[in-house]
Amino acid sequence: MRTNIAIIALIYPMVQAVVFGLGILGLLVFGAPSSLFPVMIAATFVIALPIAVVIGPRLRSRLWRRRHGEDLKPS
Repeated sequence: MRTNIAIIALIYPMVQAVVFGLGILGLLVFGAPSSLFPVMIAATFVIALPIAVVIGPRLRSRLWRRRHGEDLKPS
């Protein structure tokens, strides 16, 4: 479980940056008033967490562990 949390912690800033970029781009394209920018920034912090939680555990390679698991056992 701690490994998943560590992976999620590493993935979260990258996901947040992408969501932030998409949000800013959307606001700029549609000409939103500047008062919506702080709301969008706060929303990206919240929206990025569930996305990172979904992506994080998928980055663990179970196939690699099956193939090389015996080599990594402590002696």
